[in-house]
Amino acid sequence: MDPAVSAQIADALHTPFDGGEPVAASPADWGQAAPRVARYLRALGVRDRRDSELLMARIRDRFEHRVETNLVASAVETGIEEASDLLDEWLATELGSDVPGPMRGVARAVVLSGAVPGWVGVWSGRTPQHGDQSGNRPIGERIRAGSLAPVPDLAPLSMVTQRIDPCCYRLFRRLARRLRWARSGSIPGSVQRRQANRGRSV
Repeated sequence: MDPAVSAQIADALHTPFDGGEPVAASPADWGQAAPRVARYLRALGVRDRRDSELLMARIRDRFEHRVETNLVASAVETGIEEASDLLDEWLATELGSDVPGPMRGVARAVVLSGAVPGWVGVWSGRTPQHGDQSGNRPIGERIRAGSLAPVPDLAPLSMVTQRIDPCCYRLFRRLARRLRWARSGSIPGSVQRRQANRGRSV
């Protein structure tokens, strides 16, 4: 697209409508989104100022690229979405392509719970990409270990065949018949026959 046309489209998108708010966010709106993004990072567990600065710089680059190439209404929501996407992409890289998508959500919960110390430094790039401050196993392996629960081997058991006795069902039917007799006030034929037989025997 011709640069002049692109500039005209950008001006149309970011110019206030009838004196109100701009139609779409622009790279200049990063100042509005930055405080909320910083709070979001703290909520994720980013406490070290160095990690925060590194992550904020990367999120800002993503934010500016997105608002320049897409119609975005809210600068704050876009900044937070880019921070969340950055975390998800890092987890996908650390876990590997063989880990299914649903398990990545479990991995996210694991790191946010604090079960994997040092993950923030690796995410921000301040510490080595595949290790942590303690020199333990690579961070990806530790996240996988906390995310993937072991599945026990199959142990089929034999089951003895048992006869099903519908005695309760028969009892229920008898009780239902007696209730119907009690409501109708009539004596069933089987009871009358038993009474007649009892009279003959006497």
